[in-house]
Order: sequence, then structure tokens, then C-alpha cells
Amino acid sequence: MIAFGFFIYFKYMDGRRKVILNYSLNIIIIIIGCVCLYLAYSLVSNAIGPKKTVFKESADTTKKQITNQPNLSVQVDLQNGTGENRIAARFRDYLKQKGFDVVDMGNYKTSDVDKTLVIDKTGDMNKARRVADALGVSGRNVIQQINKSQFLDATIVIGRDFNELKPFLENKANK
Repeated sequence: MIAFGFFIYFKYMDGRRKVILNYSLNIIIIIIGCVCLYLAYSLVSNAIGPKKTVFKESADTTKKQITNQPNLSVQVDLQNGTGENRIAARFRDYLKQKGFDVVDMGNYKTSDVDKTLVIDKTGDMNKARRVADALGVSGRNVIQQINKSQFLDATIVIGRDFNELKPFLENKANK
């Protein structure tokens, strides 16, 4: 209906207005065409072209460097079962320095855990034992509770024996 109205309006215009309107419409069509070509080019170049990744170099030398690269494939979760503050944070810093990937940290469901536990979540006890060895946890305290829905290799439940473990013993030796 609108097109029909425009056609009637255009039919009864004088010659000069028709020319101006015709040029204006042609310019608008050219602009829309250019925008469409640009969008099509962007779509194709992003779909086909290589992805460029920009890495920024950091001049911050205060961050601890990861020294043991093979442990990066071990993803752990820290749970504080002591009831004391900042214990899990010290374990996290220690494990990251040893090259482990600490993906989560929080409080355990109770705060009265006596001995630190390393819980294997994937069925690969070797990874759980590597975590236990890095922390100084006894092999008797490495248990298995497979839960593949968590996408973790091990969960560490920090117990009240945390002062006897490597993150705290090495810290005392460095002071």
C-alpha cells in the first residue's frame, strides 16, 4: 500500500523534484550496498582468516614463577576444614608455586577435620599422590571418591595438622 502511494506521489511530481528524489534514492542504495559489502567481507574474513592473539608482556617481577611444569595438568580444589582463616590461601600459593592448577577454594562442610585429606576425583590415583607428596600428606590420607562431573583431579581437605605440612614447614624454614 505504501509503495502504491509513493508511486502515485512520484507520478505527479514535477521534473526537477523527480530528478532530486531519484538521485537521493540512488545515493541511499549505494550507501546501503557499501555497508552490506563491508559486513559480508567482515563475516568472511573472520570465518576464514587466522585468529590473532595478542600477548602482553608483564614487567611485574614480583609474581612467583611456576617452576614445575608437569603438574599443570593436575587440577585441584582446596577446602579449608580447620575453621581458621587464610589457611587455604597459603596452600593455594604453595601449590601454584609447585605448578599445580588450583581451580577453586573454599570452606569444607565442617571445620573439625583432624588430618589433611587428598581425595582423588577422576580415578587416577597417581595425580592425587603427586599432590599429597607435594604437600607432605601421608599416603594413608589419599582416598578415592570418583566424581567426573566436577572436572577436578583432586580435592584437598585441609585438616588441623596443616602446621606439619610442607606449605607451613618451608615457610618457617625461609624465615
